[in-house]
Amino acid sequence: MKQLYDEDSFLFDFEATVTAYHYDEEKKLHKVCLDQTAFFPEGGGQPADQGFFYLIKDKKEGAISVLDVQKEGESIFHHLSSAVSVGEKIHGSVNQARRWDFMQQHSGEHIFSGLVHRHFGADNIGFHLGLEEMTLDFNQTLSLAQLRFIEAEANQAIWNNLTIEASYPDEETLQSLDYRSKLDLTDNIRIVSIPGYDICACCAPHLKNTGQIGLLKVTDVSSHRGGVRVTVLCGKRALKDYTNKQDNIFSISTTLSVKQNDAAFGVEKIKEELFSYKEKTHILETKLLAQKVKNIPSSANSEHIILFTEPASEIAIRNVINELMRDCKGYVAVFWGDDHKGYRYLIGSNSLDCRKINEKLRELFSAKGGGKPVMVQGSVTACQKDLEVLFS
Repeated sequence: MKQLYDEDSFLFDFEATVTAYHYDEEKKLHKVCLDQTAFFPEGGGQPADQGFFYLIKDKKEGAISVLDVQKEGESIFHHLSSAVSVGEKIHGSVNQARRWDFMQQHSGEHIFSGLVHRHFGADNIGFHLGLEEMTLDFNQTLSLAQLRFIEAEANQAIWNNLTIEASYPDEETLQSLDYRSKLDLTDNIRIVSIPGYDICACCAPHLKNTGQIGLLKVTDVSSHRGGVRVTVLCGKRALKDYTNKQDNIFSISTTLSVKQNDAAFGVEKIKEELFSYKEKTHILETKLLAQKVKNIPSSANSEHIILFTEPASEIAIRNVINELMRDCKGYVAVFWGDDHKGYRYLIGSNSLDCRKINEKLRELFSAKGGGKPVMVQGSVTACQKDLEVLFS
């Protein structure tokens, strides 16, 4: 089968003849081989092309979807939405936007990985090109400063608009090349070169020049198996990501009435103020709960303290319980909620095992929760009167 995508990565329309047809009963797939194809099969970390077949006899009416393309041995099978007869003449149309997107990401990856290898000696041991992001796995740690340096160098390569060359060197030439490769290849090796930046074995279609990548941006980095996983976006993906983040910054800066470049400072200031307000709220809620406890008639419960209240912060409730546990010989229980929707609860004691009362709550009311002997928490659907009886 003639691999037209190998000769011209910008060939998106072609004509061919169906040479083989097979229906995969297990996967419910129509699988077709052609005498030549511009559809790239999945490989080299790059997903397969998609697009359409049109029967030439039907004058491009009745499109047949090309759902996937896979290489099996020496054959390339196109997975179709419906059957096509052997000998049929077809017009193939590759999804140009999908191919272009993948080539932007993949060509950018070559520049980035080549620079990382040259400057820091790290190898790309994992390449994942998805529909929304691209991740690169390197076998050693890289700092954010190092990645920003590589990012700047990669974009300079893009702006230099260098020619991206793909070829099949003879054995003698191949032996003289110092090229990167993720696989142990032995023959028919295709080399993709970006002069001054990278030489790598690769079977996938690439752009014709680096300027077509447009832009490269590192958007995330995390530790991964002793090295790092770096998320990189190129071209339209990078522009889309920038636009999305710009919209977010604009919204944040407008809401906080600060300049866009001061958005992070504005958020930090709000965070500090919020923390201060929360601290004050916890103090006030603690005082309010303590006052409510004082208002409980002494005859209501001689051993345990039980309080039903409006929703409050868990910190305030814990503060009150810890304070009351010092003098209470039984349980100190706080319930907040209502009879209809149920209650959340915290129960503490310095002298009794709180897990026992929690077990009773589970047995009688199917409560959910748990904890340690000194304190338990959970939720329960029950009436206030029934819960009060449990502690009487």
